[in-house]
Amino acid sequence: MATSSSTARKPTTRRARTQPKPCSFAHPGIPNRPVDANVKERSRRTQGHDATVLPQYSSPSHSPSYICILPPEILAEIFAYCIPTEQFPIPSRTEAPLLLTHVSSFWRSVAISTPDLWSSFHINYKDPTEDIALANLWLSRSLNKRLSISIAVDFGEQPQQAILDALCRHAKRWKHVRFDFRHLLCPPMYSLDLAQGNVPELTTFEFHARDISNTNISPITHLLSSAPQIRELSWVDDLADMETLLELPLSRISRLSLSMEHGTLDYLKVLNECPNLEHIRITKPLLQTTHQSPLFLSKLSSLNISSDLTGILDHLILPALREVRIYSADNEKHAQPHSPLHHASPHVQPHSSPVSSTTETWDPTAFLSLVDRSACAITSLSVTPPMSEVALLMCLPRMSASLVKLSIEGVAIGDTLLGCLTRPSTSSRRRDSNAVTHVGSASAHGDFLCPLLTDINLDTRIVCSPGVLAGMVRSRMNVSECNVHSNVSWTRMRKLRVADGHNDIEMLKELSRESHTSATSSLVLDIIPKKPNRMRNRHYFFRRKLCASR
Repeated sequence: MATSSSTARKPTTRRARTQPKPCSFAHPGIPNRPVDANVKERSRRTQGHDATVLPQYSSPSHSPSYICILPPEILAEIFAYCIPTEQFPIPSRTEAPLLLTHVSSFWRSVAISTPDLWSSFHINYKDPTEDIALANLWLSRSLNKRLSISIAVDFGEQPQQAILDALCRHAKRWKHVRFDFRHLLCPPMYSLDLAQGNVPELTTFEFHARDISNTNISPITHLLSSAPQIRELSWVDDLADMETLLELPLSRISRLSLSMEHGTLDYLKVLNECPNLEHIRITKPLLQTTHQSPLFLSKLSSLNISSDLTGILDHLILPALREVRIYSADNEKHAQPHSPLHHASPHVQPHSSPVSSTTETWDPTAFLSLVDRSACAITSLSVTPPMSEVALLMCLPRMSASLVKLSIEGVAIGDTLLGCLTRPSTSSRRRDSNAVTHVGSASAHGDFLCPLLTDINLDTRIVCSPGVLAGMVRSRMNVSECNVHSNVSWTRMRKLRVADGHNDIEMLKELSRESHTSATSSLVLDIIPKKPNRMRNRHYFFRRKLCASR
């Protein structure tokens, strides 16, 4: 009889497939072959002798995780989703793309060879040695991709030409650019000659000036004049300078944002130079105009304006106007832009004007006159200035037939407004059909407003009876009956945004859950959480001064 040691099963040797080197956080893999859990019993049955000697297995080798065996092309696509969502992300070793280069040699190779990961960045320029090297690193790894670059420079009345030259050498690839320049009251201190006439792809430009002389703004205006594709412009200055604005290529601009904290500005004179304007956002300064006849802007479809500047609307005719946002200049939260420039535009510190105060309510007369005069169909309305529910009810009937999106912030509302937004049932509509003709409502559909409304944002105080808000939502979710028995076509509500803590929250949640089981479109309920005010991000911008520089 053979010895027990000779009967021990020897491990088999298999030819392993070539695998990539496991990454640093690969998890231990499963053994290549199953292990018999009852080794003693199997040995006793098959060998018929002492089963104390167990088979010896070689230690299973670690196999790579699945992400490490992906083709580089797929891994590069995954890496793209790791990049911060900001248009101009700040380079950081704890975030992509730099973080991706410290995982494994394979990941590092893929990340460095993926130029899309390195085509956008922001530099808050402080250390020439470190920041210039960082800029050159990003620019070299982006290869020939179009660039989204942002830089904040506090010149301190000293030349900082090296960092500008590093960026300007790649001006041919500029797509979206933001400059934040401070403290240049001195004679000409910098040059953009390397980029002058060499920006064929530049479409979006933002300039933020603080304590800068006119001679140090000239390089910017000259650069923009040589940009054939420039379409979007955001200009933030501490002093309104009409001459400087008229040097800009306004005739090519389709989206314009202006904010100047001191002085006055003839907006109509500026707008008269913008025949292709589609969107405008104006925050500061106060209006000064000499125009008599209304200015006709045939392409302007989006208007974002501070409530203390709505007097300019008396001088405009905007037949293509569709989206309107009117906000309070005295509320910092409401001063943020609400446009495609939003992700690119910085937050601008609001500046209280002498004619506006926190207790003064906004008069919508000029806005309503604009709507009537222009015969425009407003599809989106966002209002945040201090105003009464009655004033809001003056606005909605003028755009009831076309309004699709409504956003109300800071305007207390109650049963009256919610009742007007509630779709009437068939019986109530028949009962009230005669009464509507006697109340003289401005709405084309009686007292019941906005049948096409699908998105409602109520980031405001809602003082209503229990069930009124939920009843309004429920009525707009079941519109098939109303469309059959009425000439008015109602659209099913799709999204509601409301602050947490309202008495109807639980009923709204139930309506949202029920809608997800129906065959029609579901209701998206976005509950605004209660949270303390957060401090502004100071990574991009410098401390603001109260004095004007020019």
